[in-house]
Amino acid sequence: MSNESETHKLVQEQFGPVAAAYTLSIGHANPEALQQVVVLAQPQPTDHALDIATGAGHTALALAPHVAQVIAYDLTPQMLEETNRNATERGLANLQTQQGPAEALPFAKNSFEIVTCRTAAHHFADIKQAVAEMARVITSGGRVVVVDTTVPEDDRLDQEINYLEKLRDPSHIRNYRPSEWSTMFEEVGLKVTYLAQDHYTEQGHMNFINWTSRIRTSGEAVTELAQLFRQASPALQVALEITFRGDKDEDIFFTLPKVTIVGQKVTRI
Repeated sequence: MSNESETHKLVQEQFGPVAAAYTLSIGHANPEALQQVVVLAQPQPTDHALDIATGAGHTALALAPHVAQVIAYDLTPQMLEETNRNATERGLANLQTQQGPAEALPFAKNSFEIVTCRTAAHHFADIKQAVAEMARVITSGGRVVVVDTTVPEDDRLDQEINYLEKLRDPSHIRNYRPSEWSTMFEEVGLKVTYLAQDHYTEQGHMNFINWTSRIRTSGEAVTELAQLFRQASPALQVALEITFRGDKDEDIFFTLPKVTIVGQKVTRI
């Protein structure tokens, strides 16, 4: 089995059993964050949209009322079942689901005016191939909107944060720096029209227990993670906005650095 296939299998094994939890996840369902994606995508009633690694479908569900059709695309069947259930509950007839990896989109080039990917790209086995696929299927002038956890432009913080993420979730590949995202977009003909850094939160801060239990992090890993948070360097404490409201694991609160990037496909003459 290739490394890419192994990664895909690990993602399916990791997220299949917890699909329902992602419908309820405060951070993933954050209405303000979803509205920002919709605004940046500039949807038109005639547009066709693709939401890659849709998870429980939050972004696709937010886009659906504004476009002609949206395809919610994900590697994990159970996530697509959640998306279908959520779409049915909302009466959204223009949302369809399709299964597959981000690195091999089963769509013709120039198929979509909008491509989105929110809080998922850090799981992709081949990020450059995935970005190239986004650029391939977007129309000339179309908008690609990616939101994901990121890391500062600092080698040590990059390493420390990605270690924490991988320890919590073995299917994590890498949080990319904003500069890496800009380079990847430009390399495939996506002109960066918007780039912003913020923090991924759940009602202000993320709770350590909620963060680890949602993905069913092993007890051994939870113990190590809690220790690493308590022993974090001053720079890491600032980067993750770590606070302690007591001595227990549930008293650990933090945020994760987040990047939002929009690229518009440029037709080369």
